[in-house]
Amino acid sequence: MAEKEAIEEAQRKLRSEFLQVLRSRRPSQVPLTVELAKPVATPLFQDAPPSIKEIEIMESCPKSDVENLEDLLEEENLYLNVEEGEQGRLPLLILQLKESDKQRKRPAVVFLHRSYSNKESMRPLLKAYASRGYIAISVDSRYHGERATSATTYLDALISAWKTGETMPFIYDTVWDLIKLADYLTHREDIDPSRIGISGESFGGMHAWFAAVADTRYAVVVPLIGVQGFRWAIDNDKWQARVNSIKPLFEVARDDLGKDVIDKEVVEKVWDRIAPGLASQFDSPYSIPTIAPRPLLILGGAEDRRCPVAGLEIPRSMASQAYGEFQCLDNLKQEFS
Repeated sequence: MAEKEAIEEAQRKLRSEFLQVLRSRRPSQVPLTVELAKPVATPLFQDAPPSIKEIEIMESCPKSDVENLEDLLEEENLYLNVEEGEQGRLPLLILQLKESDKQRKRPAVVFLHRSYSNKESMRPLLKAYASRGYIAISVDSRYHGERATSATTYLDALISAWKTGETMPFIYDTVWDLIKLADYLTHREDIDPSRIGISGESFGGMHAWFAAVADTRYAVVVPLIGVQGFRWAIDNDKWQARVNSIKPLFEVARDDLGKDVIDKEVVEKVWDRIAPGLASQFDSPYSIPTIAPRPLLILGGAEDRRCPVAGLEIPRSMASQAYGEFQCLDNLKQEFS
C-alpha cells in the first residue's frame, strides 16, 4: 500500500509540474467557445501527401458491416477558441453515426496526425471507428492543417521558439489544446465522459502520450510509434533520426551556438529550450508511469530509429512497476513489429 501511495504522489507531482510548464508560455486565456466551420476541401500537407499505399493501409482499418455507411455518417467541422492569438483556434473534425436516440451517451476516441500532416488525413480511422459506434474526433495540431499557411509553417514556428523561447510548438502547445478539447468533449451531451480514448501516429503519438500524462480524462491511451526516451537517445548517441525529422531547427541552433556540427549538446539545448523537461523530468521513464492505472497500449516499430526500442527498456520497467502496484498489469501492453 505504501508503494502505491508513493506512486500516486509521484504522479500528482509530475502532473502538477508539467501543467505549470504548459501554463508558463500561454497567451491570455479566453472562455472556451465553439464556432461552426466548413469542411476543408484541400488539406495542407507540409511534406509529401500520403501515397496510395499509405492511404490503402489507413482505409484497411476494420469497419462494422454497416450498409450505406457514407449516408449514415454525420460530420461536424468546428473551431474551439482556446486562447488568444493566431494559434488559439483549434480546428476539429468529428464523425459519428446518425443516432435516433439523442439521449444515449457514446464513447469517444481522439486520433492525432503525424508531423507535417492534418486532421483530414485521419478520416479513414474516424470513419472506421464511427461505424463501430464511437464518436471519432481529430484536430489539427499547432502550425498544421488549418493552422498553417505554407509548407514551412511548422518549421518556422520551431525556429521561432528556439530564438525567442516564447512558444512550445514541439508537443507541449498542442497538449494544452488537448486539455481544452477534453473540457469540450466531457460536456457534450452525446459523449460518455468516462469513456474517452486518445491515440495518434508518430508526432500524434507523442501528443497522445503527453495529453494522457496531463489529463486523466483520457481514459485509454494508444500512442503509435511515438513513445521514446529523449534522454536515452542523447546519452547513447541515437538522437540523429529524431533530429533529422526537424533538421532545419537544429541547423539554426548549431549556428547560434557557434558549432560546426549538430552534436548532443546542441540537441539537449534545443529540447530544453522548446520543450522544457522533455529530456529530463518529463521524459518517458517518469511520465509513462503517470498514466497508470489507465489502459495503455504502446505500439512501435522494432527497427524504428526515431523511437529506438532499446530506449524504452527503463520506461517499460518503471511502468510495469506502477501498473503492478495498482494490480492491473493487464492494462499495460506493448507491441513492436
